[in-house]
Amino acid sequence: MAIIHELSPHLADLIAAGEVVERPASVAKELIENAIDAGSTRITVEIENGGITYLRIADNGCGMSAEDAPVAFRRHATSKLRTEADLAAIGTLGFRGEALAAISSVTRIDLFTRQAGAIAGLHLHLEAGEIQAQEEAGCPEGTTMVVRDLFYNTPARMKFLKKDFTEAGYILGVVQHAALSHPEIAFTLIRDGKQVFTTDGKGKLLTPVFSVFGKEMTANMIEVPRTERNGMTVYGYIVKPHAGRPNRSMQHFFVNGRYVKSRLMQAALEEAYRNAIITGKYPSGAVFLELPLAAVDVNVHPAKTEVKFSQEKPVFEAVYVACKNAIMANDNMPHIEHKEKTAPAAKPQESVPVYEQQRFAVPRPIAQPAASAKTDDDVPDLEDFLVSVPPRAQKPCPSGMYAAAPRIFQEEAEPRPAFRTDMAQSRPAFLDRRDESTPDESTPVVLVEQKIPQQAAVLQKLEPLDNGARVIGECFNTYLIAEDKDGLILIDKHAAHERILFNKLRAETEMPQQELLTPVIVELTGEEAAAIQSQIEDIRKAGFAIDPFGENSYAVRSVPAYLDSGDVQNVIGELAEKAMNSRATVPDRLDDLIHTVACKAAIKAGKATSLAELQDLCDRVLGDEDVRSCPHGRPTTVRLTKYELDKLFKRVNQ
Repeated sequence: MAIIHELSPHLADLIAAGEVVERPASVAKELIENAIDAGSTRITVEIENGGITYLRIADNGCGMSAEDAPVAFRRHATSKLRTEADLAAIGTLGFRGEALAAISSVTRIDLFTRQAGAIAGLHLHLEAGEIQAQEEAGCPEGTTMVVRDLFYNTPARMKFLKKDFTEAGYILGVVQHAALSHPEIAFTLIRDGKQVFTTDGKGKLLTPVFSVFGKEMTANMIEVPRTERNGMTVYGYIVKPHAGRPNRSMQHFFVNGRYVKSRLMQAALEEAYRNAIITGKYPSGAVFLELPLAAVDVNVHPAKTEVKFSQEKPVFEAVYVACKNAIMANDNMPHIEHKEKTAPAAKPQESVPVYEQQRFAVPRPIAQPAASAKTDDDVPDLEDFLVSVPPRAQKPCPSGMYAAAPRIFQEEAEPRPAFRTDMAQSRPAFLDRRDESTPDESTPVVLVEQKIPQQAAVLQKLEPLDNGARVIGECFNTYLIAEDKDGLILIDKHAAHERILFNKLRAETEMPQQELLTPVIVELTGEEAAAIQSQIEDIRKAGFAIDPFGENSYAVRSVPAYLDSGDVQNVIGELAEKAMNSRATVPDRLDDLIHTVACKAAIKAGKATSLAELQDLCDRVLGDEDVRSCPHGRPTTVRLTKYELDKLFKRVNQ
């Protein structure tokens, strides 16, 4: 007796439905894609009970003839493909010919369709994939599909559906993706009789971006202008680095008008935010990629939400460069919300920093124009970012002022020896004495209050900088306060100094070092020691003279010039942890090492700083557009405008 037999058509349809139809949102996605392929300019989606009992999708597309409509519900029936060669260049959203057959096999469907110019339309009623009725009907031009009672004949599938509100949320996501990818189409979503989403279909991408991301997030977005690279075009909108989210739920990627889930594009986007976004936060936005149809395979997943690129590295580069340029062209300074009477003047195009002219690998300066055309080495290697690494919690920096940190405030013209034989010789004089305006820890509070007028008098003598900003004090020994013609500027001393040091160290052709009087012996675990050994050459390039010293120990004889010898143990421990978390070598491989050095060497929050140094720091921060966030991604500068202050004190109308 034969035990292998051919499945019945109905059972085969049910199996196909399991791949294509997972929930009501799957039905909505397939039908919306068909409506888009039909040339619609207006698509309306209406649902009840999360789309489980009722889902209606109406469009004003080309419609179907009485001859074609019944055939559309057969398996593998499609108008999109004719020959095998067509598979190599698929430009439509639907093409498999499975969707309608799979959907109709587990639902009850009513189809109303009429072609342009036709006197009458057609009505079809199907149950479980079988046509129960076919008749002429009066209906508008286009196609209206009414889907009822999803999984009515497969009750075992019903238990996997979630609550109505949750299923409705999935459908909303489908409509939002379609609206983002096709701003020229007007979309409307009606849920239980109430309109919950709409776009005008006028072709401006910002309209669906506003509808999807909301007012607050859109206000913190920057445009990614159309960027051509490697025969591809990238554009879209992404958030400013300070507006990162705790998850990736608001990352939307599109390839040739199709919403996709792409780890490749995700990695490229997140790498563009490297050293600009807070650790543990993720960028959001809508990124669009257009490339030749033959360069992408959309036929690798039943739901068509995953694609395969013929060459991944050029795609990574195109997305990375476009997003990186957009981030660098924006000041990225958080602003307290206020009303502006006049829009600020746009920056000249010539002043916009272009990533193509920069090198991000030490020892070349970040802002130095490249002498020749960009090479592949300028973009981080793809494989290094396709492996998910959980975000590492940042360790708090130990307290204490480090020896050579304030040297960044001294004039650049001051010569500095490349090697030192005594750490004490490099210690600034003011670290060994207490500034007159800084109270001693034992000084009574009343004495501090008596010194305030003296400090104010000194502040008045400080001349405004060329950019019009003048330091007027600091609060909590952490935040520098300055004023200019537009309002107040608050600067995080540690974050700003850390970024300045970070940028300076990245730009060093040879990392400045200082020799220690006595080598520091660093004890590590076996795993830490192995990690240090695996990246010991990079650590040496970062300014450390380090060699193995017995089992699981290393002797450190020189450290970067800005680092205090007392931090060596902690710094090497952090470098070991970073080496364990990421063993890959990339063009930016020294960034993590330099970042650790800069964090340890920067002035610490809570420590008093002289007024002259505060003014110098303010000058450096406001004079360098690249000092808008620390390497962790935290903002260094926040502005409070005069208008906002007037509002707080009721001097102006709200």
